[in-house]
Amino acid sequence: MSARELARSASITVTHDYESASVHSSAGWQLHVGEFYGDPQVALIDANARWCAVAGEGLIVCELAPQGRCTAYFREPGNALWITELRQEAAWVLEARGEDGCWHRIDLQAP
Repeated sequence: MSARELARSASITVTHDYESASVHSSAGWQLHVGEFYGDPQVALIDANARWCAVAGEGLIVCELAPQGRCTAYFREPGNALWITELRQEAAWVLEARGEDGCWHRIDLQAP
């Protein structure tokens, strides 16, 4: 099976191949986002192409750069949140909707 597209912008594509997610840049670099339990379900690319989010079993947010840092949210063993929808609320604010229908706000610049 080939990689399936989750999100696309003018210069960035987020894909997954089964449980593994990746970012591909039109500049030629790639970034491994991470592994999920089950296929990732949704992805979002920041309106300014500075970060992206990939979700399913939890959430992984990555800086969009060749060696971009990735940070996991809602993925604690035994307490993972299944994410069904993502939306960007501000330049550095992401909201993730859990399978229970509740929205969770993440400030990506918070310490």
